[in-house]
Amino acid sequence: VLLGVLMAVMFAAESYAATEVGGTIDVRGRLRENNNDLNSSRSGNYTVWQEKINLWVDAKIAEGLKGYIELQTGNGASKGWFNWGVNRGDNASNQMMFENEAFGTAQFRYAYIDFMVPGTPVGMKIGHMPVIVGHSIWADTKIWGSDGLMIYAVPIKELMIALGTIKGLETATNGIFSDVDMYGLHVIYTFMPKNSAGVNVNYLTRAGKGDISGGTAGQYDMGFWNFMITADGALDFGLGYKFEVDLQTGNLYDYESAAMNDISGSGIALLLGVDFKIADIAKVGMDLAYGSGDKCDTFGAADYSACTDWGKTNEGYVNFNDYGYTMIYEDIVGQKRAAGTLGTTGGLPHTTSRGTDFGLWNTMYAKLGAGVTPIKDMSVGLDFFYLLAVQENIKKQKNDIGYEFDLTFKYNIYKNLAWSFLAGYFIPGGHYEKLPTETDSTKTVDAAYAFEQKLSLKF
Repeated sequence: VLLGVLMAVMFAAESYAATEVGGTIDVRGRLRENNNDLNSSRSGNYTVWQEKINLWVDAKIAEGLKGYIELQTGNGASKGWFNWGVNRGDNASNQMMFENEAFGTAQFRYAYIDFMVPGTPVGMKIGHMPVIVGHSIWADTKIWGSDGLMIYAVPIKELMIALGTIKGLETATNGIFSDVDMYGLHVIYTFMPKNSAGVNVNYLTRAGKGDISGGTAGQYDMGFWNFMITADGALDFGLGYKFEVDLQTGNLYDYESAAMNDISGSGIALLLGVDFKIADIAKVGMDLAYGSGDKCDTFGAADYSACTDWGKTNEGYVNFNDYGYTMIYEDIVGQKRAAGTLGTTGGLPHTTSRGTDFGLWNTMYAKLGAGVTPIKDMSVGLDFFYLLAVQENIKKQKNDIGYEFDLTFKYNIYKNLAWSFLAGYFIPGGHYEKLPTETDSTKTVDAAYAFEQKLSLKF
């Protein structure tokens, strides 16, 4: 039905000169080896073909008024991608003799209204939209969008001021995490062409009543702040730069029950990057990034033991996004959280380190990159990362995460058809070494690598 509506809009679009209907078809193949356990003698590899479809209508109804709708295949966990040949309900013993099930579901990725109040420099954007704050290390919801409202003003062309709110979660019951909201103030000033600076203040609040520990019932609220300063720019002689610093404070858990310790947050993040562009042929650059980790107050008495007391403060940098900077380490491997295991899924306050997609939590890295455009429709880039863990998760655990090389290649076969190839090679450091307390004789630390190719058609 949704696709039928889009088709009807496409046929009607000719009468609206400012209405654009389009989409993308992406097909990719992926191969990953040793990505889950860094052990070549165990499982941890897969090869898969995937596909993703996006369809959108961008309707500019009048000057200062637009509406945007976009459909995307998949669901939250898939990030829009479907595996080829997945048997979704056909239980026939020989699947190759049967058609694969239909491509799958499509969901509204974005649906929002954006308009200026006639005769004023004030506008409103409301609906389900991508929300990107700063350089994405704090909040970035572009994969599936967020429900939100933003009121903005442009008193002069160089200045934009916005107040907004994002709905994190809403339920009909007063249960755990029943209501989560983020409020933000965003100011961006362009002090010279192609150069701007910004200030972002975000407040995250949560309320919910329920069992919180061992059957102890009570209220646990959140009143958490993230203060951010950003800058971006490019100078005429080819030098570009970016900067961001985030400071966090406030309560992550504010318990009503006297039996529970309140937990505050004090995370810090820093991102600094410079690059130099040589005409339109080559580009070199360097990034430095830092995200604080949670400090253990008391480890177990024995060496290589787990933490027994994280204290009342979470020093780790809390983020709510999918900020990816490496192809393998951040996306798949994660940090070693316990003896014999890699990263595991966790929640606030003291297990913010997720196995994958954990952003800058407890990580600092230096990146050197170079890219060339030998011909108009071809680009090649190579990035080198040196990675460190900020705090140890296990007593006497080493902090050197390792090195990663990421190669990217892209070629435009046609104006709207591009083929890209990505390759990553991760060399694990002492952070993943077998600990003396681990008795598994097959436990080794091997390099992980991955390949990906993608064909993307835009229409």
